[in-house]
Amino acid sequence: MSPWRRRSPEPTPEADAAARRKLMDVALKEFERNPEASLEDVADRARVDRAQAVRLLEDRDGLIRATAMRGAERVGRAAFLDDGEPSEQIAMLIGRVWEDQKDVLHVTRMAARGGFRSDVENALTPLRAVLVVALQRGIAQDSVRTDIPEAALAWYVEQAAWDTLILAAARPELASDWRRLAMTHALCAAGLGWREAAAVAHAAGARLDAENHRPR
Repeated sequence: MSPWRRRSPEPTPEADAAARRKLMDVALKEFERNPEASLEDVADRARVDRAQAVRLLEDRDGLIRATAMRGAERVGRAAFLDDGEPSEQIAMLIGRVWEDQKDVLHVTRMAARGGFRSDVENALTPLRAVLVVALQRGIAQDSVRTDIPEAALAWYVEQAAWDTLILAAARPELASDWRRLAMTHALCAAGLGWREAAAVAHAAGARLDAENHRPR
C-alpha cells in the first residue's frame, strides 16, 4: 500500500452552503417522522458526511436553530399589508404566516421550546414592524385597543398567533380550522371581541383561499 494518501478536497463555501440547505430541508421531514432524530440521523438521511454536518451545525440544537431561523427570516422578508381595514390587514398577515408554517409546525414548536427563541423573535422583527403599521391605523380609528403602546400591542398579537401555532402542533385534534383560530386569537389580542374577530377571520380566510386557487 502506498504511504501517500489522496487528500479529500477542501470543502468550498458553495459546497458547505449546499450541504447546510440539504440538512435543513431533510430535517423538516425527519423531525416530523422522528422528533428525537439526531444531527447524525439527519445527515445520514441527507447523505451528507457526518463530520461535515457537525462542522456546519455542531449538534441537534444547532440544526433546529438553523432550520427555525431560516423559516423565521423567510416569514419576516415576506411580510406585507394587504388592503382593507386594520383588522382585515392583521388577519391577512397572520393568515399568511399560518400558510407558511402549517406544514412545519413540528419545527415551530421545537423552536419555541428551545433556548434560541429570542433569536427567532429577532428574525421576526420585519413582521412586527409591518404589524405595528396596521395597529397604528387601528389605534387612530379606535378599532383596536388603545390602553398600551402599539409596540407592546404588536408583541401581544404576534405571541397570540405563535401560541396558536404551537398548540396546533401539540394538539392538532382540538380544532379543524387552525388558521381561523390563529387569526381570531391574534385579533382578540388586538382588542376585538370574539364575534367580530371570527367574522373578520372568516372573510380573510375566504380571500386567502381565493388567492390559493387563483391561476398563476
